[in-house]
Amino acid sequence: MKEYFYLFKIHHWIKNLIIFLPVLVGHSYFKIQFLEFIIYFLILSFLSSIIYFFNNLNDYKEDIKNKKLNYILNLDKKKLYYFFGIISFFILITFTFIFNQEIFIVCLFYFLLSISYNFYFKRQKYLDILILSFFHVLRIIYGSIAFEVDLSLYFILFCTSIFLMIGSNKRLVEIDKSYFNRPYGKKDKRKVQILQLFFSFFGILVFLIYSIDPSKDQFFIYKELLFINLLLIILIIINFLFINKNKDQDITIFIYKNKINSILVFIFFIIFLGNSVSFYN
Repeated sequence: MKEYFYLFKIHHWIKNLIIFLPVLVGHSYFKIQFLEFIIYFLILSFLSSIIYFFNNLNDYKEDIKNKKLNYILNLDKKKLYYFFGIISFFILITFTFIFNQEIFIVCLFYFLLSISYNFYFKRQKYLDILILSFFHVLRIIYGSIAFEVDLSLYFILFCTSIFLMIGSNKRLVEIDKSYFNRPYGKKDKRKVQILQLFFSFFGILVFLIYSIDPSKDQFFIYKELLFINLLLIILIIINFLFINKNKDQDITIFIYKNKINSILVFIFFIIFLGNSVSFYN
C-alpha cells in the first residue's frame, strides 16, 4: 500500500488545496457547498495521480538513477500499466464531463499539457520552469471556474511569480544533485538563482502595490493589516530561500513539514480572514 501511495503521489494532493485560494481571496467563503469542495478537490486529485502514474512509468529508468524510489515497477508489464492508466483517465474525464463541462475542458488541457511536458517540454531549458509554474496557475483557474469566483490581475501575477520561484528551486535541486538527463548543468546554477530571486522580488512587489491600491479597501476592515500580511509573505519567502535547512526537499514536504512556514502561513490566513468584510456577512 505504501508503494502505491508514492507511485500515485497521494502526498502531493496537498498541492491541490490551492484550488480553494480563489474562494479565500475572492471573499466568497460562505457561497460554496461543502460537497462541492470535496468533489472538485477529488476530481483534480485523482487526475493528478493518474498523470503522476504516467510520468513515473515513463521516467522510471531515469528516476532510479537520480534518486531513491519508494516504489518498484515491473517494466515487463508496461503495456498493462498504460492500459490501466488510460482506462482510469477515461472514467474520470467522462464523469467530469457529465458533472461540469467547463471543468472538463480545464482537466483535459491539464492532462494534455502534463503529458507534453513529461515527454518534451521538461527538457527545454527555462521553458520548462514556465510550464511547471503554469500547472499551479491552472489549479487556480480550475478553482475559479469550479467555484465561480473571478480572479484579479494582482492575484494572478502574485501567484505566477511565487510558482515561478518554486519551479526555479526544483531546478536548483536537480543541478546540485547532478540529475541524469536534465537540461541544466552547474554553469546554469547562477542564472537560475537570479531568476528565482527576481520572481521572489516581483511577487513581493505585486502584493505591495495591491496593499496600497485603494480599490481593495472595500474588502477589508482595516486596510493597514495588509502590510502585516506583506511582512509575513516576505518572511515566508526568506524562510524558503535562505533559512530552510533542507533545501533539497520537495516543495510539498516543505509546505507541511517546515514548522516556521506552517506558523507564518497560519498567521497570514488568520489575519487575512479576520480582516475580511465578507467573513462577517
